[in-house]
Amino acid sequence: MDREFNRLDSIVHATINRVAGEVFIPSSIPNLSAFVSSTVGRVGEVHYGESVKCVRSPVPVANGFVNAAFVLDSVVPRLASIAEAVAFFGETGSPFVIWVPEEDDELGAAVEQSGGVVEHDSSPDMWISEPITAESSFEMRVASGPEEFALCARLCETAYEIDGMAWLMEHHNMLEAPDVTWVVAWDGDEPVGAGCAFLEGVVGGIYYVSTPPTSARRGVAGFVTSWLTNLMLGQGAHSVVLQASAAGYPVYQRLGFDTRGQLTRYRFESPDF
Repeated sequence: MDREFNRLDSIVHATINRVAGEVFIPSSIPNLSAFVSSTVGRVGEVHYGESVKCVRSPVPVANGFVNAAFVLDSVVPRLASIAEAVAFFGETGSPFVIWVPEEDDELGAAVEQSGGVVEHDSSPDMWISEPITAESSFEMRVASGPEEFALCARLCETAYEIDGMAWLMEHHNMLEAPDVTWVVAWDGDEPVGAGCAFLEGVVGGIYYVSTPPTSARRGVAGFVTSWLTNLMLGQGAHSVVLQASAAGYPVYQRLGFDTRGQLTRYRFESPDF
């Protein structure tokens, strides 16, 4: 039901903007919520509320790609949406993260009033709708088996410097997540980077772009992002979105991604009920 809702929502918004002759500037939140549902929800649990969707992993970590709440457009007051998320994660005492777009002042105020603490500096919410021209000597290989995905996960852990990240990715069996393509970039016999693409309706998303320190400043992140962007546009996406880190932002700008706004992550500690 969730995938169909997001697919139709994407098509409706794309159609409206194209008919009006305007540029389609999608928020990355719907694609992000569907991606987390795909990669984590199969092992954990997904809660569909009237105005909020929550994805809860059996692993209690406060990570916006593992235990997260996404508030949807709705007439429901934002405080009620936050209360619903707190109650859901409180069932297991799991911490969680809420993503807040800068334009949603009501949501930001409700999160702070409810005890949310800013976890991370704002992340640029970026998008692109045209293929990227990129030449590189790197070779991209799709991870199609457990060993290849294990390598992809190790590259992510090394790049993000998060202990246990590879285990977390394998524990959730993210290789088998529907509509997700995992890739590893190679320079000869050396794996130099990784990432994944997720296609939902007519919007694609790029996640887990990873360049270990030993491969930094070699154009790996740009190559991975370009390859994944072109893959999704070739599969029918009208636009491709991502949430940029401080290090990745100038790379995405050079590739032609535009910024539609900023996203802030708020952390909620383990609810005690």
